[in-house]
Amino acid sequence: MSAKTEDTSTMSAECALAQQPGYKDLHRQCRQTKDIPLPHSSGLLLVHRCTCPHHRHNPT
Repeated sequence: MSAKTEDTSTMSAECALAQQPGYKDLHRQCRQTKDIPLPHSSGLLLVHRCTCPHHRHNPT
């Protein structure tokens, strides 16, 4: 049986890997802590913020 894992599809690569044993320190390398809008657009995002629980305290 495998342990239940969190959906990592909306996390940064660093935080997705940090979910694995031995890689917890990678959370510090994540730079996707806020949404970055596409210039001159109406709400489209160039980069979505990481949805890792480690970053949930950060405003979008």
